[in-house]
Order: sequence, then structure tokens, then C-alpha cells
Amino acid sequence: MPKIIFLKNPSPDTYSDKYAITARSSCYDSCFLPILSHTFIDQAGLRMYFTDLAANADETPLDALIITSQRAVEAVASVLLELPVSTRSYIRSLPLYTVGPATAALVQSHGFSKILGGASAGNGRILASQIVGAMPRRCVFFTGETRRDIIPVTLRENGIECIERVVYNSKGIDGVEDQFMELISHTKDVWWTVFFSPAGAESIARLIARNPGTTKVAAIGPTTEEFLLKNGITPNTVSRNPDPQSLLQGIDEAST
Repeated sequence: MPKIIFLKNPSPDTYSDKYAITARSSCYDSCFLPILSHTFIDQAGLRMYFTDLAANADETPLDALIITSQRAVEAVASVLLELPVSTRSYIRSLPLYTVGPATAALVQSHGFSKILGGASAGNGRILASQIVGAMPRRCVFFTGETRRDIIPVTLRENGIECIERVVYNSKGIDGVEDQFMELISHTKDVWWTVFFSPAGAESIARLIARNPGTTKVAAIGPTTEEFLLKNGITPNTVSRNPDPQSLLQGIDEAST
């Protein structure tokens, strides 16, 4: 049976992750190989920031929030739970722009209701264009220490104030190359390796480039495809949309 390695942390767990569920329904075995560890940072400062936003909503109104990663959603949500109901309700009432259906579903599960982008915005470039089209005056972008500049640069070039708040950092996990080789050496079945982001993926990409034919490769979207091409790997498939169904459809089509 073909097997898939998802280069990410399962969410919320290995059995319930939507990518694992979709893989099972498509008759693939799958496993997860986390390549990054994440740490929330300055949560006390974020609590103060949210408190000030709510207190000064009339004098310095905020038009929208921007969150493009699940880790940033979790960092924001963990702080909101510690705030008074009135503050929490104000923050959750703001329009929130996000990338992809998975992150949109996650912010919705944490009580946000005015969700924009999501499935119609598969990457930061598309989302930035959508935000510019709506012309908010002032946004805040919750992000990690490492991120692409496309959203804040595009907004500022179009006269939109974009405040950036770093809410988590990431670092690569040691030993993932050995774990990866151990996984694919256990069977002669066809392996697929799915890259979800360039972040933390350099060592696995170099390993695959040095050992062509060890695995087929899938990219979750054009940004990750560009990263793979720069590392000498032409992916066998690029998901049309950043969701499990599109990804597995692409893998099925490339497997025939």
C-alpha cells in the first residue's frame, strides 16, 4: 500500500488530523514527521495589547486582524481565554483575514465569526490582494518570527497601516533526517513526502535532492513548490488548494 509522510505536526492528533483521515479514505497509510517545534512568546505583552485595543476601540479603531498560520491562531487563542469576556468578545468580533481552509476552520473553532480569505485565499499573495481590495485603514498581523514579507509590504505599498505582532517562534527539530531515512527504509512500498512549508524543511529537501527516487514529492501550494524547485526538486504534484481533498486528489492523479 502506498504510504505518505506528512512533514508537519498532527492537528489535533494523529488519528483525528484531517490529512490522515483523507489519506485513509483514499487507501494510503500515513504518518507525521514534525520538523519544527514552536514556542509562544511575550504572552504577557499580547494580553496587554489586546486589553489596550479594546479599551481604545473608539479613539484608535482597528479594522481587521490577519493570521495566516495555525501556530499564530493557537498563540492568540491561548491569550484570549485569559481575558475578560468583554475584551475577548471585542477581539473576536473583528474581521479576521486568514489563508486556507484549515486555518479558517481553526479560527472559527476559537470563536471568531467574521472570517475572510480562508478557502478563497490559498497563499499570502492572494490574501494581500483581497485585503487591499477591501481597503481597511489599520490592521494587525499576528505572525511568527520567520515569515514572508508579501502581506505587510503589499498593504503598506497601498497605504494600509499594518502593525506586526510576533507571537511565536519556531526552530528545527534535530535528527529529522535520520528519522526520515528510517521511515522510508522500512518498506519497498511507494512513499510520498508532503511539504507544507519551506520553514524547517531545508534539511529534508537537501536529503531528497541527494537521493533522487527515494520518494515522490507533493507541495501544498505554489510557495512551497518554489522552495522545492530552488532546492533541485521538481514536485510530482502541487495541490490545487491547500486542503486535504485537493492534496490527495493530486497524489492520486500523479500515481496513475
